[in-house]
Amino acid sequence: MAVERKNFRRFTYAEYVSYLKPFITKVKFSQIHVHGTWKPTIADYRRASDKVEIIQAMWRFHAVTQNWGDIAQHATIDPDGYIWEGRSLLEAPASAVGYNDSDNDRTHPFMFEMIGNFDVGAEKLEGAQLATAVKLTSHIAKEWKLPESQIKFHREMNPAKTCPGSSVNKASFLELVRDWRDIDMSPTDANKIISTWLSPAWFAASTKAEREEIHRLANELRKASGQL
Repeated sequence: MAVERKNFRRFTYAEYVSYLKPFITKVKFSQIHVHGTWKPTIADYRRASDKVEIIQAMWRFHAVTQNWGDIAQHATIDPDGYIWEGRSLLEAPASAVGYNDSDNDRTHPFMFEMIGNFDVGAEKLEGAQLATAVKLTSHIAKEWKLPESQIKFHREMNPAKTCPGSSVNKASFLELVRDWRDIDMSPTDANKIISTWLSPAWFAASTKAEREEIHRLANELRKASGQL
């Protein structure tokens, strides 16, 4: 019987931010390493009836076949924008040879994978998946006080790779990270706007379409403040 790890948890972005809080004082992230899986692809993920099997398959390949002891990454971002638990945040990743900082003092990079083949002509990094990748990168950089220079694409550490994908432009990615940080909104402010302005407008709306649009705008505010 194939070895399986059954306890991979899936988080919304807001849940993962809460999950990270206790680690701010327990681990020192030195860099952020951005990867794309290449395999599994987004299509593989969409076809899977049980999504956790995709994460388990990566774990088996990394831990058993590659003998890395665990899944390589600290987090995996799926095509729907959810974040899957990876190896312990207290342990160095299996990111790139010479860049893992596995010196046992709990100072090492934070590594995440995005499920998909993002090479030119294949799949696209977009929508909820891109949004979560940008927000997570911004959050880690902010909380661990990392300069932009410490955000590394895998291909920068291994020129033989295109990872996270030849279609993913680093300058554009970093611009999104900067823009997100500039417009970062607190949950308190978002909920104040919703309760003070959008909630009364919802009750005053005369049509279902108007209510649906107000509901959509409220959810956009919740997303912008990391609640969804």
